Amino acid sequence: MSDAKIKQQRDRFLAFSYACADLFIEVGLDDDIVFANGASRSLTGIDEQDIVGKKWFTLFDPSDRIKLSAMKANSRMAKRAKPMLVHLDPLVGGGREVIVTGIMMPSQDGFYMTIGFTNDLMSQYADVPVFSDEDRELMDKDSFINAAKEAMSLAKSLGQNIDLTLIDIEDVRSVKKRFTPEIWTQFSDKITDLLNSKSIDGQAAAEIMEGRYSLVHDSTLDRMELQAQVAALARELDPSGEGINVMSKSVSADLSEISDRDTTKALIYTINEFERKGVSLNIESLNSGFKAYVSANAQKIVQFKSMVETLNFDLHFQPIVNMKDKELSHFEMLSRFNDNGSTHEWIAFGEDIGMAADFDIAVCERAMNYLLYKASGRRTKFAINLSGQSIQNEQFFRTLYAKLSLNKDLADRIIFEITESNTIKDFETVNHFIQVLKADGYKVCLDDFGVGAASFQYLHKLHVDYVKIDGSYTRKILTSDRDAIMVKNLAQMCKDLKTHVIAEMVESPEQAALLQTLGIEYGQGYLFGRPSGKPEYTPAP
Repeated sequence: MSDAKIKQQRDRFLAFSYACADLFIEVGLDDDIVFANGASRSLTGIDEQDIVGKKWFTLFDPSDRIKLSAMKANSRMAKRAKPMLVHLDPLVGGGREVIVTGIMMPSQDGFYMTIGFTNDLMSQYADVPVFSDEDRELMDKDSFINAAKEAMSLAKSLGQNIDLTLIDIEDVRSVKKRFTPEIWTQFSDKITDLLNSKSIDGQAAAEIMEGRYSLVHDSTLDRMELQAQVAALARELDPSGEGINVMSKSVSADLSEISDRDTTKALIYTINEFERKGVSLNIESLNSGFKAYVSANAQKIVQFKSMVETLNFDLHFQPIVNMKDKELSHFEMLSRFNDNGSTHEWIAFGEDIGMAADFDIAVCERAMNYLLYKASGRRTKFAINLSGQSIQNEQFFRTLYAKLSLNKDLADRIIFEITESNTIKDFETVNHFIQVLKADGYKVCLDDFGVGAASFQYLHKLHVDYVKIDGSYTRKILTSDRDAIMVKNLAQMCKDLKTHVIAEMVESPEQAALLQTLGIEYGQGYLFGRPSGKPEYTPAP
């Protein structure tokens, strides 16, 4: 295609775009605006170049941010979100009413949002939900939990309240038999439209199982009125005129009293209980839901505490090697609950019940004993995992440092690897602990690097010696130019910062060769050795 044709096509699409909206913004993975074009100053009073870098939701009135965030969280690939009538933030756009929609595109990480001036006709179009056959669906359970978690997290940050309502149709199998298939489909479509329209963004509703529904909504919603509306729909359609018995229950989010992690666990537990028991579940708030979760797992908590206190777990070792000469760099120590179920599930469970710090201290004690009594005659280095949850705990650090102070000669043999770094909120405290460790001769590694744009923030605020690039990049570098470029840029940035880079999940010589070309110094994965009960490494021929 000639340059003239390309320009003509570009101008044509630009004209189509401005025919339907006034401002276009691209939102990155960290919610920052990465691109803006259009009537930015007219709408917001801010020039295009100055709007880039701001959090997208700060453009809008706080009362609309939750439903907009849910719209973004619930967006489906290559499917435009229906128009939403909202207001700009009074300090940004003078509270002006605007029409917003958005879309995610295949092979793109961002969310593309349009903002347009409004008039009476457009307001009516945005205000009235219009559902096509494709729109007429409810979320499944897992999607709903994720959407509810996102909405509640944003609501908490804004100091706003949203609630969870559960709708239960009694004896749904008998009801379905009484309705013809056509009438049941019609009823299902109507209840879907109703619940979606009452949810925070028009899509935050789910069918947990047949006859049992849930939605996240503004705290002003009248639950009994919604219950009556569902019953009225059935009466209108029921051939016998008998109608159905509808029950409901609202669960308060009480977001100020529960952490984000506990909110997730409480949501999962509450929805699972609803699936099993209907609205007879004995949960009034997410806070009580989390307490019920802890109570239901009381025996498991006792078992976990016992394993931690008695150091009843094994250490396995996986080599990390220099990509250039394939010489051993160090071993990562990995915990294994071999006789008691999945190690990953136990560690996640420990974090859920607030015992991550206890477990990490136990692992450190076990690792130091190994270095003192089983590997004292060698100078091999070992990486010990610390969770992001633990490293923010001042009492944990005091306990760890006291144990390290008794064995200072181990400092040059220990690397502390911070896992679950996405849980870190107190960067100043964590970086202080890191610098204390480094001053005493310990090295520190940041795990899961590259997952989400926040990783760059972590590297900026946490001055570590190593970063470990997440295995999701390694798996795709041979087939994805995009991922290969990401790895190359990450490696160059870390090199400029004098930070060493480890790639995990290296499983083939081809991956290893490309990683080395891209500037990666160290590798870990099945190509070099699987985790085993002994720290052994034999370079491949």
